[in-house]
Amino acid sequence: MPALKPSSVEQLAADAALAELLALVFGPVSGEALQRCREVCAALAADDPAALDIARLAALLNLLDPERWDAQRVALFSVATSADCPGFETAYFAAEAHRQAHRMADLAGLYRAFGVIPAPGAGRPDDLAVELEFLAFMLRKEAWAREHGGAPRVAQMQRGLRILLAEHLGRWAPGFARRVRERGPGTVYAPAAALLEELVASHLERLGLRDIPPAPGFDPAAWETPRSHGPEFGVAAFIDTAAIPEEGAP
Repeated sequence: MPALKPSSVEQLAADAALAELLALVFGPVSGEALQRCREVCAALAADDPAALDIARLAALLNLLDPERWDAQRVALFSVATSADCPGFETAYFAAEAHRQAHRMADLAGLYRAFGVIPAPGAGRPDDLAVELEFLAFMLRKEAWAREHGGAPRVAQMQRGLRILLAEHLGRWAPGFARRVRERGPGTVYAPAAALLEELVASHLERLGLRDIPPAPGFDPAAWETPRSHGPEFGVAAFIDTAAIPEEGAP
């Protein structure tokens, strides 16, 4: 078992809020999403006034309206999807449709294993916003387990986080973030990408996953460059929260 870095309940909760914020930033554009981004960003900035990327993101969010935000999104990612910075995992994994489908099925199985049921009309499970939404969900579940669930429940949440980071988000999000920072300076996405890199790196280290082994039979360098691009289906929320049992329920 890899050695764990200490992490307080408060830090897990803050990182969950950051993951939620990033899911919103990289998700569909709307007035409601923008308002929620501002609220979460302001709360994070108040908790950590020295966090420069949070401050930069807050300042840029305050200058946006939905039309300007959408213009930045289209300029960086195009109307549907970007050949340079596709925002879904399977674009970095393989060009073959059947391999992409199998990978999305793996992700959907991981979500179901932890009680996550897709909301009505939810899109592809490998969308960055969806994986970040699930990361936020799991970090909050770990924080709850630390306070109320005991060591077995904490270990269960950490196993799920290891799978998410070692086999999915931790493989492709850092390369995606670097591409976004290079291609989107001055946009709301640049500080968000820096925060994404930092968030993923901190939990890879915390969970003892600094050296992720390559997928069997797959070139690890391929994770740095998109192999394909195709339609993205942005959704306001992937997780059907009404279908998740209350904390403390079996």
